[in-house]
Amino acid sequence: MIKVENLNKSFDGVQVLKNINVEYEQGKCNMIIGASGSGKTVLLKNLIGLMEPDSGDISYGDVKLSQMSDKEKMKLRQNIGILFQGSALFDFATVIENVMFPMEFFTDWSKAQMRERAQYCLEKVNVIGSDDKYPSELSGGMQKRVGIARAIALNPSYLFCDEPNSGLDPYTSILIDRLISDLTKEFNMTTVVNTHDMNSILEIGDKIGFIHQGSMLWQGDKKTILQPDCKELKDFVCANTLARNIIDGI
Repeated sequence: MIKVENLNKSFDGVQVLKNINVEYEQGKCNMIIGASGSGKTVLLKNLIGLMEPDSGDISYGDVKLSQMSDKEKMKLRQNIGILFQGSALFDFATVIENVMFPMEFFTDWSKAQMRERAQYCLEKVNVIGSDDKYPSELSGGMQKRVGIARAIALNPSYLFCDEPNSGLDPYTSILIDRLISDLTKEFNMTTVVNTHDMNSILEIGDKIGFIHQGSMLWQGDKKTILQPDCKELKDFVCANTLARNIIDGI
């Protein structure tokens, strides 16, 4: 579990996160949702340590991130998997080399051990027979799958996904959503997904936190989000639903 308490973050005097309080639960897909510029990406970056909050605490289990030693933070990083928005695969490396990369950085495994683990992870995301291909030879959906395989390479307890469906068609988006959800439950990870995609929210949103102008205005799940008691969330849901209906009608 990850616990966020009274988190605040500002840039050049402008407060971007305002007294955020939320818990992200183990074995669930925890969604951070909100419009562009709402602060959800800044929250995600604070959670994984790419930014430091001005005040407040982020706890992994019983340990506050701000109180961890450098050695403890390094150990935590080995326990975190990240799926970046654009997959962030290395163009110069093959599929198998991309998945092996975190093992080379964080472990002392032999090449044979790393390759075996990488192939296991690729099989988990249903990427088979593409070990020696380069990212440019793969579709966007396949690149996302390889990105997920790399994210789970070290069997992390925490998985962070930044707009995992960005640039994907609706059908592939559903497949990626279900893959993330299935892996979360299979490996009992604490998964945090940053998104504004209503389809993803309704597909895998076990726990949802809605951010508006830097404040966490609503928390619930995919069952309660369609009848929220929050005007700003209603506007967000309606805007996304209307946009999807327009696209589907074209």
